[in-house]
Amino acid sequence: SRKIYKAIFPFYDEINCRGDTINTYNSTFGEDNYRLKNAIENENITDEQKTNLQVKADKFRQIYYTIGNFTILERWHYPKETFCINSLRGIGVLKDSWPLTLLCIQDYLNGYSENENPLKNTFDTNEATIAFFKKYRDIDNGFETFCDDQYLSPKFYDTEPHLAYVNELLDGKYKVRLDLFDGLDFKKPLAVTLNEMEQYIDRATDKIIKRGIILLKEYSKKINNEI
Repeated sequence: SRKIYKAIFPFYDEINCRGDTINTYNSTFGEDNYRLKNAIENENITDEQKTNLQVKADKFRQIYYTIGNFTILERWHYPKETFCINSLRGIGVLKDSWPLTLLCIQDYLNGYSENENPLKNTFDTNEATIAFFKKYRDIDNGFETFCDDQYLSPKFYDTEPHLAYVNELLDGKYKVRLDLFDGLDFKKPLAVTLNEMEQYIDRATDKIIKRGIILLKEYSKKINNEI
């Protein structure tokens, strides 16, 4: 994967960048699938339906580790800690949700709305976080610039602009999309019912496959140009 990163993303280096997954598995389904198993036990479905859903989840676990579910993130080195934007998504009610993490960042960079921001304490007190985001707080369109700098937008991709839409988290107007399952929000960061979990599997799988194809095509172009 590092070879692919270096070929596609010219800014990638192993010291200041890291690859990370976009869609999560363990947070949604639980270690050893305990959340999925609990949901199955609480639903009145046939043994065949249970088996089919488990098979679908197992296939998703396999595709979860493919290139289409990975992106490149900067990390910043400070005297007391190394900070990566990925660290934010595991805090509190976010439950590892990238769309909700981006919503919090957008709210912070826009000067906070009247809505509660689960990451407000981190944004206001964590030294590494404050230091990194200061340059975006001090300018207009800070969130848009942050997305551009983090390669979440099509700004740097002239020939393949859709490459920059990280799992379609952002639309063309920098609006965060909450479409991995119906009802995704801060009150429900994770799929709970079997229907929601199946939606998550189907929609995340579709995004991963499509993005994987795009990335591999781009990788093929880069390699062929070097030959």
